[in-house]
Amino acid sequence: MADQTITCPKCKTKIPLTDTLTGEIREQLKVEIEKDVALREKAVAEGQKSIDEQVSKKVDAEKAKIMATAKEEASKNNELEMQNLKKADEEKGKELEEMRKKAIESMDKARELETKDKNRELEFAKKMDEATKKIAEQTKIEADDASKKKLLEKDTTIAQMQKALEEAQRKAEQGSMQTQGDAQETDLKLALQSAFTTDTIEDVPTGIRGADLIQTVFSSMAQKQGVILWESKNTKVWNAEWVKKLKDDQINIKADVVIIATQVLPEGIETFGFRDGVWITAYKYALPLVGALRYQLSELSRVKQSVVGKDAKMELLYNYLGGAEFKNRIETIVMAFVSLKGGLDAEKRAMEKIWNKREKEIERVMKNTTGFYGDLEGIMGTMALPSIKALELPSGEDE
Repeated sequence: MADQTITCPKCKTKIPLTDTLTGEIREQLKVEIEKDVALREKAVAEGQKSIDEQVSKKVDAEKAKIMATAKEEASKNNELEMQNLKKADEEKGKELEEMRKKAIESMDKARELETKDKNRELEFAKKMDEATKKIAEQTKIEADDASKKKLLEKDTTIAQMQKALEEAQRKAEQGSMQTQGDAQETDLKLALQSAFTTDTIEDVPTGIRGADLIQTVFSSMAQKQGVILWESKNTKVWNAEWVKKLKDDQINIKADVVIIATQVLPEGIETFGFRDGVWITAYKYALPLVGALRYQLSELSRVKQSVVGKDAKMELLYNYLGGAEFKNRIETIVMAFVSLKGGLDAEKRAMEKIWNKREKEIERVMKNTTGFYGDLEGIMGTMALPSIKALELPSGEDE
């Protein structure tokens, strides 16, 4: 058996394992050896941990370095891209500036051309004005001599034309006034014929100056009752001589009434009035006035007719009243009244019968209606039904 040795942990000396060593030493050495082994393992573990930490730190450092390098490269790349973009923007800005300059130049050219066109137009208009003025001046100079010669002729012609125009206007006014007067006379004649169909409306015969129409008044029995002489005036100024002339015409024609129908009334008359034996009226009141005067003529004629042959008429009236004809007429009238009275009495009796029958029916309906309402009031109570004043006593009679 080979000698076995053991290394002392403290002095690092090899001690041969002999039988002379006691068991305690063996145990002690074993413990020391185990401690030493544990220390070594611990040191190895701590060294390994330290190595791992160092390796991790180096790895982290390398990672940080790599990240920094990557960031730096990325930053450089971004900076390059930004520079490229900035450069591209600058180039685009230059292009836009060039385009803007070109557009401004084009607009300036267009304005310049427009200004030139306007200037040309103004210049052309100016030249045309100058040419027109020159032509007008030349024409004026040329026409002066001829115009001077013709001025006297024109003045003479104008004076002659003015006189002729004044004369024509005077004649036209006279003709117009005559036309208006004739139109009013015709209108008056038609109005009288339409209003008084029994009368005759005639124009005044030739030779009588002033008057226009003669109205002969007739009754419904064709009896002549009077004569009305008319004068129609459609002027702007009233003339008092018309009254005198018409009075003379009244004597010649033997008229009962004379009337002047005019558009212009004299002072003191607003609608119509009687002056110096002549009726003067506004044209629009002519028909009402002649209606009243015509009635007066009819009444006067009737009175005159009643006076003429009074005794003979009284005898005729006496004979008529005592004759059979008057008796028959009175009997006929009385019989007619009797018949009318009988029919009226029969109708009255029939109507009274109908009225009595209807009155009974109405009373029956009112009685039944009142009883029906009273039954309902007794069943439902006075508060349940609405109040009907026609079925209640007047105020104060309840008590």
